[in-house]
Amino acid sequence: MKQIVFNRRNELLRVPLTRAMFYEAFGNYCYGVFPNKQKIMLPVSLGEVEQLIRVKPEPDQPVFIRIGKRYIVNTEMIVQVNLSTQRLILSDFDHPDHFALPISKEALKEIKKLYEQQKIWK
Repeated sequence: MKQIVFNRRNELLRVPLTRAMFYEAFGNYCYGVFPNKQKIMLPVSLGEVEQLIRVKPEPDQPVFIRIGKRYIVNTEMIVQVNLSTQRLILSDFDHPDHFALPISKEALKEIKKLYEQQKIWK
C-alpha cells in the first residue's frame, strides 16, 4: 500500500493514498475520501495527488482516473455509471454506505466506454 507523509508545522499526517475512494479538489488543496466516510484535507492540489499516485506504481495498486478538474476516482470502487441522473456511484461493499458523485454526462459516457472496452479493468 502506497502511503505518503505530510509533515506540517504543527502536525504529521500519514495518508494511505491508494486506499481512497476518490479525491476531490478544494481550491489549492484537496480532500481524500475513504470507504469509512473519513474525509482528510491534504495540503496539496489535486494535480499533485495525481502525480503522487502515479509515481512508482505497485502491481497490486488500484487504478485511478482523473475526471475533469474536480475528481480523481479509484476505478475499483465504481459500481454504477448512471447517465440519466449524471451520477457515478462508488462503493467498496464492505461499508453500508456508498458515494454518489455528480459528474457531467460527457465524462460518464467516457467512463462507460472505457469499461465497455475493458481498458480500466485489472
